[in-house]
Amino acid sequence: MSMSEAQEIDEGLYSRQLYVLGHDAMHKMGRSNVLISGMKGLGVEIAKNVILGGVKSVTLHDTEPAQLAELSSQFFLTQEDDGKNRAEACVARLSELNSYVPVTVNTSPLTEDSVVQFQVVVLTNSSLEEQVKIGEFTHSKGIKLIVADTKGLFGEIFCDFGQDFVVFDNNGETPVSCMISAVTQDKDSVVTCLEEMRHRFQTGDYVTFSEVEGMTELNGCELREVTYLGPYTFSIGDTSGLSPYVRGGICTQVKMSETLQFKSIKETMDEPQFLLTDFGKMERPAQLHIAFQATTQEVLDRTVMIR
Repeated sequence: MSMSEAQEIDEGLYSRQLYVLGHDAMHKMGRSNVLISGMKGLGVEIAKNVILGGVKSVTLHDTEPAQLAELSSQFFLTQEDDGKNRAEACVARLSELNSYVPVTVNTSPLTEDSVVQFQVVVLTNSSLEEQVKIGEFTHSKGIKLIVADTKGLFGEIFCDFGQDFVVFDNNGETPVSCMISAVTQDKDSVVTCLEEMRHRFQTGDYVTFSEVEGMTELNGCELREVTYLGPYTFSIGDTSGLSPYVRGGICTQVKMSETLQFKSIKETMDEPQFLLTDFGKMERPAQLHIAFQATTQEVLDRTVMIR
């Protein structure tokens, strides 16, 4: 059964997701075939959430056998799975999470032919060589790529969603609105909010109006761009040709789509851009970036030698 059919039959299963993501996002998920490579602790957590989310299909990929030490983080492995392929050992338990999402296994090394059929590829516990090889191919084919890894208390994530990735909601927050008390009738119209009610709009936001008396042309009007003037005032451009404002009205933000351009992982490694979370440690992201590159291949080689 496809995800679209499942939604029509049982939307109650995805009720909370539908409330947060909306039907359009859920339908896009329902058309996505996802490959998740690496079934250690991080990979199985991603697989669990993706399967519960309701995508079209999930393929679990891993070429390595499970080890007892991995039971501390891989919650779908048992002692009896020691020595078995990780993906094969946990596929049955993951499949039980959502009967609408078929889950399959791939235990062969990743190739271009095995990746091209997917819309999303997630790499965990992969070498730098594999990340670059798969990343260059997925970038050229428009396949979304996510590379994630953890080492102790530290983690990294890289996303490549292609050259023209359209974002319909850039912050995930509910559109803000405010009640207005005045609108001037001139070429640089100033909108004033009710006393002690901050509007929370920023320059570049787009808004529309409702319940305005007098200047009724604003009700349901074409989107107007906001220019921030102060916490209680903002400009919406020319209103000189409209009727005089009388009273009342609600101004509501309208989310605008945005097209983003993503670089491939190879380009990003040479010129990385970091998300700063602690301005007291500005150098930390660059240090971690170098550390992850230095240790990824080393750790994998050491693991092979121990075996």
